[in-house]
Amino acid sequence: MAFKENIVMSVEGNPVNFIPSIAIALVTNDTTTYDMFLLFVGVGGDVKAMPANLATFVTFKNVPSGSFLPIYVKAVHTDTTATDMLRCY
Repeated sequence: MAFKENIVMSVEGNPVNFIPSIAIALVTNDTTTYDMFLLFVGVGGDVKAMPANLATFVTFKNVPSGSFLPIYVKAVHTDTTATDMLRCY
């Protein structure tokens, strides 16, 4: 899959519709990584996350309550100020 304008695209260039079927409460951790997942943010704030294709954390500023990050991630750092987050698969 490739990314284009915040839309997940297949290798053929077609949009991929992804509806998660599993949601697990997220515990932030500085060292544990998971299989890639979509992150739902219950209560907004800054999210320091590790994108699925990187080995370092990046900070997403002012993520609103009730939203998904527009990328797949594999870890969320304890410096995150957002709360009530879910790992969605």
